[in-house]
Amino acid sequence: MCLSLLACAAGAQERRKHEAPALFPVRQDGKWGYIDRAGKLVVPAQYEVAWDFSEGLAYVKTASARGVIDKTGRMIFTLQQVELAGHFTEGLAPVQTSSQPPRFGFIDKTGKIVINTEYEAARNFAEGLALVRADGKFGFIDRRGRFVIRPQYAKASSFAEGLAIVVVGNLHGYIDRAGRAVIGPRYNNAYDFSEGLANVALGGKYSCLNKRGETVIPAQSGYVGAFAEGLAPVIAANKFGFIDKTGRQISAPQFDWAAGFSEGLALVKSAGKFGFIDKTGQTIIRPQFDTAQGFDGGLARVWTGGKQGYIDRTGNYVWKPSK
Repeated sequence: MCLSLLACAAGAQERRKHEAPALFPVRQDGKWGYIDRAGKLVVPAQYEVAWDFSEGLAYVKTASARGVIDKTGRMIFTLQQVELAGHFTEGLAPVQTSSQPPRFGFIDKTGKIVINTEYEAARNFAEGLALVRADGKFGFIDRRGRFVIRPQYAKASSFAEGLAIVVVGNLHGYIDRAGRAVIGPRYNNAYDFSEGLANVALGGKYSCLNKRGETVIPAQSGYVGAFAEGLAPVIAANKFGFIDKTGRQISAPQFDWAAGFSEGLALVKSAGKFGFIDKTGQTIIRPQFDTAQGFDGGLARVWTGGKQGYIDRTGNYVWKPSK
């Protein structure tokens, strides 16, 4: 679970609804700028740091300032009281102070701190609530900074499809937005609901539940991933394949690693390289990249030899790898 602002900014993709990006960060001659979906540089490479856009805004850093820009590259506001600003969701973004240890709060789209930097950790707002840590425990606040669900959990996740994971006594369960236990804590591990199902682990086996806690896909010895576009990655005999929501095998386990589908394609790893397959299991873009991310907004970010580039759905570069 990603709970610090820095980890969230640099880490894995969050399973949340978002607008498809119109601009993508690229590096040119040691600086960062942004391209559009056609690969045209529309915001010149001028930043030391440039994060992905969210809700039309992005955090950037120059040699002399830190702040948030719009899609024209215009600095909307600079950060004065805080060190970093995360992604905007539901009009607010988590911010982090430079103190040690850091503290977290939230700003609005004018840069005003609307929820004080008093928390030990914070995640983005999701479904009207934000997960925060206070006095070593996790709870949920509303947009005014008021606790709706008091800090009481050793671990928790943001809300997804109306439910959030909480950990009680090392066991995972799910609560609703009122803090009521909908699925009691009885699993060794659990993941967010996605497309109405959640994968949970009990006794080393994974199964999939619906929101009533009923088993929809029986326990399997290997891992079952999150559903996306109707399919989920699974592990059998140390290889990845895909199943549908009935548990029927769609693509036989054959990959060294696989992520969920995004925009009709899934990222897979084979023989040490990353490529993309379609929902029939057919290779659309052959494994050739050192690492990659799934498609978002029509492009996928890929790395080769330590350089980052972007490809379209045909596998052609719209921005060739560059440092």
